[in-house]
Amino acid sequence: MDNRYYDNVIGEMQSFLDENNFKCLDDGSFKSQDKQVKVEYDEARQMYLLKIAGIEDGVVSEYNEVSAWLFDDSQNAKDAASVGVDFAATLRENLGIKIKRAVSTDIELPSANKSGSLTMAGFTKKLLDIFPAFKDSYKEHVAHYGQYLYLDFLGEYFVPQLKNVFTVNDKKQVKKLVEFLGDSFNKGDRETVNAVLAVTVAAIYNDDAIKQNFFMATENEKYYLEAVKNFIPVFPKNKKLVSLLVK
Repeated sequence: MDNRYYDNVIGEMQSFLDENNFKCLDDGSFKSQDKQVKVEYDEARQMYLLKIAGIEDGVVSEYNEVSAWLFDDSQNAKDAASVGVDFAATLRENLGIKIKRAVSTDIELPSANKSGSLTMAGFTKKLLDIFPAFKDSYKEHVAHYGQYLYLDFLGEYFVPQLKNVFTVNDKKQVKKLVEFLGDSFNKGDRETVNAVLAVTVAAIYNDDAIKQNFFMATENEKYYLEAVKNFIPVFPKNKKLVSLLVK
């Protein structure tokens, strides 16, 4: 794979680099008064790497790898932008720079599309309606990243919730959740269907008790259940999905 999406990664980092006085050098690295940063694509590992080196008395120390993001031929420019957002957030934390957060009340909650297939925005709206405690977390997530990275958000908040519901196995809670997931799978666009499958399998794939509770609860959701069963052996092999959804 060539490095054709490098500019997309850097493009998402550029405002942070500019705000914190990082200047681009001839070798493609970025230098501030006391740090030097570079982004590389490791062909062998199929990963974008974020590396940082300290600078003392004008001397650049050895680079340390502080973040890595799996990126193979199945990824696109949108995924590369997500890499850049993540790398910028990692740099903030590593450099101890406080984030200028947007006021949570200024972040709008997602709204549903009233025509056509269910989109991720519509799915997320329904999710926040079912679990209103996630609304503040959603706003903080968007304030932090500047956009909605739905797999990262769902992995942090929804997957643990799924695990909990199918572990406790309260019939009323399970029924409500299964109806939501099954309906989203049946009516969702491609992106939403893939997300429903991914978060479901992330919650159940490595716990036999949770898996059996889920199978019993979804026995009438034929197509959704069959798709989940088919995806279970595939999921652990997708390192990117696992890293995003299994915290």
